[in-house]
Amino acid sequence: MPFADAAGVKIYYEALGAGDPIIMLQGFGQYSLQWGGLPDELVKLQYQVILIDNRGTGRSDKPDAPITVAGMADDVCTVMDALSLRQASLFGVSMGGMIAQEFAINHTDRLNNLMLGCTTPGGSNSVAPTPVGARVLFDFDYMKNMTPEQRSREVFNLFCSEDFIQENPDALKNYHEATIKYPTPLFTFARQADAVFKFDTWDRLAEIKSPTMIICGTSDHIVPFKNSELLKQMIANSELILLQDKRHGFYIEAMDSTRIFINGFMKRHGKR
Repeated sequence: MPFADAAGVKIYYEALGAGDPIIMLQGFGQYSLQWGGLPDELVKLQYQVILIDNRGTGRSDKPDAPITVAGMADDVCTVMDALSLRQASLFGVSMGGMIAQEFAINHTDRLNNLMLGCTTPGGSNSVAPTPVGARVLFDFDYMKNMTPEQRSREVFNLFCSEDFIQENPDALKNYHEATIKYPTPLFTFARQADAVFKFDTWDRLAEIKSPTMIICGTSDHIVPFKNSELLKQMIANSELILLQDKRHGFYIEAMDSTRIFINGFMKRHGKR
C-alpha cells in the first residue's frame, strides 16, 4: 500500500485513473472508503482521483497526538510530493473542506480549483450543528457506549434520508463495512474535534483566489447550509450550489448531481 511520510507519520493515499488530478478529502472521523461510488464515477470522466486517509483514520497512522487542520493540509502537500504532483484540484467535504480551505490559503501555488462540500469557515461566525448533529459528532460519552453498528446507522441517518436508505440498502451496508474495516479510534475523534473547534478561516477567506465551487444540502444537521452561504459571501467570485432536501452525505445520496457539478466546474476552469 502506498504511504507518504509526514515527519514520521505515514499517510495512506491512492491514485486512481489518469487525467486532471482531483484530491478528495473526507470529513471528521471519516476516511477514503466512505466516499461511496463517487471516486469511480470521476475516474470514468477521465480524472486522476487521489484519495487520502487523514491522519488518525483509515490506513494512515493513528498517533494519539495533537492534530491541526493546517497540519492536515500540509499532509496533502506531502502526498502530492510523493506523487511528484505540482498542482491539483481539491474536493473536501465537512472537515475535509476545512483542510481544503487551509490548503488554498497556505499552499496557493499548488492549487488549481477548489471545491468545498458541506463545510464551514469555523470560528464565531459559523453556524453550529443542530443538537442531534452535535450529539453524534462531539458527545464522546454517548459515542463510546454505541456499538459500531449503532454508530454507523446513526451517522448514516444524518448523511442520507430515510427514503434513500430504504431504497438503497447496499449504501448503508457498504458504509458500515467501511466503518468497521478500519475503525477510527475514540482518541482520533477527540483530537480531530479539537482541531475543528480551533479552526477559523473567516478573516483569511479573501486570500483564496482559486476558482471555487461550494456545494451542500439544505437539510444538513451537521454543517447547516448557512455556512456555505457565508463561504460564498467571503470568497470572491465563488459559486454556490444548494441541493434541496439533501443532508450531510449529499455526495452519496445525490452522487449523480455531485458528479455533474464537479465535472462542469472542472471543465469550465481547466488547469491554470
